[in-house]
Amino acid sequence: MRKLEIFAVLLLYIISFTTTAQEEFKSNLSVEELKEAPVKLMPYPKEVSWGEKPIDFKQVEINNFNFLHPSVKSELEQLLFKAGVKTSKNNKNKIKFKKIDSLTREAYTLEITSDEIKIGASSDAGFFYALKTLEQIVDGKKGFYAVKIWDEPAFELRGYMIDTGRNFQPIETLKNHLDILANYKLNTFHWHLTDYPAWRIESKKYPELNAAENHRPTRDPGLFYTYNEIREVINYANELQIQVIPEIDMPGHSDSFTTATGHRMESEEGIKILEDVLYEFFEEIPKEMAPIIHLGSDEVDVPDPEGFMNRMLHIIESNNTSAVIWDPGLPANDRVIRQTWRPEHEIEKMDQSGLRGIDSQNSYINNSEPMLQIPRLLFKPIGQDSNHKIIGGIIALWPDVNLDEPFDAVRHNPLYPSLLTYAWTTWTADITETSSKFITRVPPKNSKAHDYFSAFEDFLMYHKNTYFKGQPFQYVKQADTEWKLIGPFEDKETLGEIKDSYSINDSILQWKNATGNTVYIRDRFKQGGFYPKAKPGETYFAHTYIYADEAKNIPVWIGFETPFRSNRAYTGIPEVGEWDVSGGTIWVNEKEIPAPNWKNPGWKPEKTSGWGSKGDQEVPWKDEELYWTREPAKISLKEGWNEVLIRVPGSSDYQNWMFSFAPLEQEGIRFSTSKN
Repeated sequence: MRKLEIFAVLLLYIISFTTTAQEEFKSNLSVEELKEAPVKLMPYPKEVSWGEKPIDFKQVEINNFNFLHPSVKSELEQLLFKAGVKTSKNNKNKIKFKKIDSLTREAYTLEITSDEIKIGASSDAGFFYALKTLEQIVDGKKGFYAVKIWDEPAFELRGYMIDTGRNFQPIETLKNHLDILANYKLNTFHWHLTDYPAWRIESKKYPELNAAENHRPTRDPGLFYTYNEIREVINYANELQIQVIPEIDMPGHSDSFTTATGHRMESEEGIKILEDVLYEFFEEIPKEMAPIIHLGSDEVDVPDPEGFMNRMLHIIESNNTSAVIWDPGLPANDRVIRQTWRPEHEIEKMDQSGLRGIDSQNSYINNSEPMLQIPRLLFKPIGQDSNHKIIGGIIALWPDVNLDEPFDAVRHNPLYPSLLTYAWTTWTADITETSSKFITRVPPKNSKAHDYFSAFEDFLMYHKNTYFKGQPFQYVKQADTEWKLIGPFEDKETLGEIKDSYSINDSILQWKNATGNTVYIRDRFKQGGFYPKAKPGETYFAHTYIYADEAKNIPVWIGFETPFRSNRAYTGIPEVGEWDVSGGTIWVNEKEIPAPNWKNPGWKPEKTSGWGSKGDQEVPWKDEELYWTREPAKISLKEGWNEVLIRVPGSSDYQNWMFSFAPLEQEGIRFSTSKN
């Protein structure tokens, strides 16, 4: 074949490969639309047409709103008060409400013109969500921006779960979480009320279930929710268009039950007690307040699983209440909703084809690396690869390890950025085609997925800066953070001169491009990373340049392992003078950045792989163990180009093998893998 023909074939292959890579990502919303949106609405509506300028309403007359639920009226009053708008009769500026029966229950229309605001919906939920969108428009500091919106959710169930069985959370904290859910149109609060350490539901017939001596002594013993408090939370949620799904976990996760009653749940005596517990619960919490009950049923092996589940489900279904169980879990009838927490096996897919399902796979906040949690949630289609009839998704927070303070559940986990991203995903279902690589990495630059991610980041950062000032929001912009990676090396301390390639044992190592504030060499669960076959004892390097418009000191989050907060098994706290147990090191302009002053240098959990020991699970996480809760490092940059080199060795097959370098102040700096 002639050289010209060879070149033509090669060019065709390159074009084909590039096109295939680009087509790996598809979304309904265009990047241009998101970038040009004058107000960063979260989640973004299905159809939006923006006007040319904002409108400044000082006074309005409200028409045809008597049919609205008091909670919706209250939402409107708060919105107008916050916007400084007064109401008056016979005013030329109007707010008009119209019932449109053809719209689905949570859909709404919103139109703002020069003299009126028109809101349409078929239910209180739709009107409520219209006002939540209007509130974000007003909060844009640009007045009532002219706009025309038609919007509805992609999924009927969009939820958040928190485990209060292992670590008690005050009622006011739960209400705060509910407020955030409502602001972002999440409509389900999954309340995990019982677990190994404690039974948190009041029991009038069996008060021993609530007794402190029957709870784990390190886990808020004696703290539980009275039925009045449970009703208070449910009523509060209902005012915000949120349904509460209480979970009474059975027959596993039940140590405190066994301690209190002297019986295992699956025993005949235990079953009779559980039947009494359910009857009492339904007397106190009627089906109108909680039409769905979660029974747990996972991570347990009992002698007669079908018999146990049939007796529990009989009580629930006799109350005309729907049931949810974890999947995989114990067997149940086809009327029960399955909440998937790990991938379905092929046999399970066949057996459960078409059953109603809730997706919670890869959605545990406590198992996430804060920077990579956002692409993981954003680029994971709800119900992907499931054989269930997916009705929605629930993102879960399991603070398994003991907490020093209840709010540490929020400080230690990227709750707020996760909720906002999940609200976007479950409401819009906007991304229709994507790559599984984004479970463990930020999309590469110059790709459609990266452009979309960058646009989404603008929305996320806007909401962080507008609504979460002073709150733990463990995320900073990273779409433009560039790195080059190379390895593996054996026992290499530093690279010395930066070369285009390196020769190792008759192999040539080439650089790989990476994007993001956190980069996985290989993640703990071996879902991906840039070197999924990396082995303990190997060393990898990351290299980049930072251009600074002037000499400055910037705070930076630096880390070499993100422990998963559900499990105390990890490599531990480094020795004095070290960044990382495995030997991670960072240089800026060839100067080594000093490691933190560890309060507990050299501390290691009893187990560094598998599930943490019972003793370690009672040791609360300390601020120094998580890069986003300890003091950020101070990095000195000179004016112009600054070189950054990071050594990333691995020492454990169970390690979350990674590095994080996240500047908290990004004004006046930019990353590049070359000086240009």
